[in-house]
Amino acid sequence: MNVEEINKMSYPDFVGYINQWNVLPGAHVTLSKWAIFSRMDEKSKILQFACTTGFQARELSILTGCTGKAFDLSQQAVDMAIYNQKRYAPNSQITYFQADGTKLDLKEKFSHVIIGAGFQFFNDPKEAIRKTVEYIQDGGYLLASPFYIKKNIPQSLINEFKTVFGITPTVAGYKDIMSMFRDLEILYEDKNDLVEETEEELQHYCKCTIERACEIRQISDPLVKKSMFDRLYRIKEMSNKLRPYQSYSVLVLRYRKSVYPNRFVELF
Repeated sequence: MNVEEINKMSYPDFVGYINQWNVLPGAHVTLSKWAIFSRMDEKSKILQFACTTGFQARELSILTGCTGKAFDLSQQAVDMAIYNQKRYAPNSQITYFQADGTKLDLKEKFSHVIIGAGFQFFNDPKEAIRKTVEYIQDGGYLLASPFYIKKNIPQSLINEFKTVFGITPTVAGYKDIMSMFRDLEILYEDKNDLVEETEEELQHYCKCTIERACEIRQISDPLVKKSMFDRLYRIKEMSNKLRPYQSYSVLVLRYRKSVYPNRFVELF
């Protein structure tokens, strides 16, 4: 791998290549909220959409003893998810595989389906949510952590984000985001603001991640190492710039065949 190849790699493949633990908003704290308020335990069977390098499913399995499956469109990311499970959570029972979520066709149901904040990056988020419901057993849960904006993002930042990530950031407000979940029961919701990271925090995270990636990939070329660091730093810096404009909700949503797709409980 050379500098040009690093810079031309798609964002999902780059995340997989450097084994970035591409976490959801709230990281471990959000996982703990999900586990507690969805009553997840060793009897639970989970399915995660867009797992990238495996953080959510792996850590939930460590936390609760649950079993399940997780998939991502990027084979690079799936390979690293399998690597991370072997290295950091050898007792977890999650099966990782490559798949396109829009074409997924599993013949089984799950107690918990996890989409995190990833559904907003599907071409049709509402259809993506509808698709996830097909895999939830009666009385099961959909776990989400969607971003929403609390004030308008300047167009210059939106353009910069698209250059770095290859996609447009979430520009929808709270009510627009929550309308996508209108067919499910809201059992738990926790709204959260985001705090910007310091320069030292950004540098430390990128240094740790790239040094591990170079160890895994056996990379010693300082120019390649620097290109990997610089690209990850741009990603982190870009996300950091958006934090003053964003909030996110931790959601535990329930699917019940007897209720879906109606809403009989008022919103407060």
